[in-house]
Amino acid sequence: MTSANETLEPAPHEIVDPVVRPSETPILDDVNMFKLVLLSLNTARGTTLTHGEGTLRITWDETVRIAKAAEKAGIDAILSIAHWKNWARSHAQYDRMWDAITFAAGLASVTERIQFFSTVHIPLFHPVMVAKMAATVDHISSGRLALNVVAGWNQSEFAMFGLPEIEHDKRYEYAAEWMDFLLKTFESEEPFDFHGRFLSGTEVVSEPKPVQRRRPVIMSAGSSPAGLAFAARYADVNFGIYPSLEEFPDMLARAKATAASAGGADLKFCGHAYIVCGDTEADARKKFTYLVEEKLDRHSTETFIEMSMGKMRSVDVVAREQMVIRTAAGNWGFPLVGTAEQVFEGIKTMADGGMAGMAVSFPDYDDGIARYDETIRPLLVEAGLRKF
Repeated sequence: MTSANETLEPAPHEIVDPVVRPSETPILDDVNMFKLVLLSLNTARGTTLTHGEGTLRITWDETVRIAKAAEKAGIDAILSIAHWKNWARSHAQYDRMWDAITFAAGLASVTERIQFFSTVHIPLFHPVMVAKMAATVDHISSGRLALNVVAGWNQSEFAMFGLPEIEHDKRYEYAAEWMDFLLKTFESEEPFDFHGRFLSGTEVVSEPKPVQRRRPVIMSAGSSPAGLAFAARYADVNFGIYPSLEEFPDMLARAKATAASAGGADLKFCGHAYIVCGDTEADARKKFTYLVEEKLDRHSTETFIEMSMGKMRSVDVVAREQMVIRTAAGNWGFPLVGTAEQVFEGIKTMADGGMAGMAVSFPDYDDGIARYDETIRPLLVEAGLRKF
C-alpha cells in the first residue's frame, strides 16, 4: 500500500503479442476452395460403431502420428468433438476420449499449419474459463485454434456432471448469453461486470488475448430455426447433417436463406463424409460390410439412435436398418464408398451443391489419410477444388 507522498513503480514495457486475422487461418482463407476437416480423431473408434479392427484406439502416439499425416496430406483442420463416454455401456476401451481443448494444445506443439476446432459443451464451462483456455491454446498454436460451440443434447453424458436436460430453444437462449459473455471477455481491454439472466461475473479480466483478433474462428452446428439463428449471429462456419447427396442441395439452400435472414449471409456451411476407399469398388464394399454389418456394435448404435431421435416407432424395419448402418458408419455422414474416382465424385457433388467444405472421417484413419493423399487429393487439385 502506498502513502500520499509515494509514487507507484513505472509500468514495465508493454508486451506486444502477435496478431493473426481469422480470415488468414486455413479454414477461412482462400487457398483451398473446398475445405477438409478431419473429424473425431479424439474419440475411441472415431465415427465407426463396430467391434472390427482398425479403428482408433486413442493412444497419444497414434494421435500424433495421424495428426502429422493429416497435415502432410494438406487437410485444413482437425475437429475434436466433445464426447465423454461411449453411447452405451460396453467395453472400457470404447470410453477412451481425449479432451477437446487440451488435445488441441498437445497437437499444436507437434504441427505447424493445420488448424484445430475444439468443441465446447456450453453448459459445462463458464465463458471466462473458456476464454482463458482458448487464448492459451491460440498462443501455443500461433493462431490456429477454432472453437466449435454446441448447446449440448446428450443427457446421459450431462448426468455425469449433475446437469438436468434443458428444453431445446431454452438451450439456445442460454448459449446466446454465454457467447455474449465470451466475446466480451475476448475483446474487452478493461475490467467489466456482466450480469445476465443465466450468467454473471464481476471485474472480469482475461489476458493475454487470443492471437486471432478479435476472436478465434467459431463453428456451430445448428439446423433448427433457433440453431441457425444462433449460428448466423455468432459463427463463421455451420456444420450440418443431411439425409443424402440427392436431398442436401435443397435443404442447404433453405438453411442458407434462413441464416441470411438472421444476418448470417457470410456463414459458411459444411457437411460430413465417411470415406471407405479401395483399389476397386468391390474391395471398398467388402471393408464397409465387414465393419458395419459383420462386426456391427448394434447395442451402441441403437442406443445412439434412441438418444438422438427417440423411439421412432413409426419407422419401418427397412428404413430403420438403413439408419442403423448410416449411424454406425460415420455418425450420419455421407457414405462415400468405392474407388478414388467414385469418392472424388461424391466430394464434387457436395461442392457443386453449395458446401464450402466437409468434415471427413474414415474407419481406419491411417489407411484413409494415406489413400486420400495418394489417390483422391490429386483429383481434387486437378478439378480446382484444392490447391494442395
